[in-house]
Amino acid sequence: MNAARLRLAAILAVAAAAWAVYAYGALHSPLLDPALREQRAYIDRVLHESKLDPDEERRLADLYWSRYPDVAADANFGRAGAMGVLGAREHFNRHGRREGRVWGIEPKP
Repeated sequence: MNAARLRLAAILAVAAAAWAVYAYGALHSPLLDPALREQRAYIDRVLHESKLDPDEERRLADLYWSRYPDVAADANFGRAGAMGVLGAREHFNRHGRREGRVWGIEPKP
């Protein structure tokens, strides 16, 4: 009887852990998280409406992140941020221009 109870307890523990992992993933998905849904919609809109060259966008983002390590480390706009490579441009559009930051290659004097 004890062995059967232990097996049942182990099965229930594994099922509970699986449900917890599933719930965490669901709560942090664009389906249930409005902020992530908004970011995903923005990224999709930019990619579909513009004629951005992905390689050029990556190069410009890397320049911006190299120039501004604080942005590169940001959870939203950074290198590993939720917005991906478009995070650098979005940071510049929302904040960087107003802060006097430079996008792209600095002009030669």
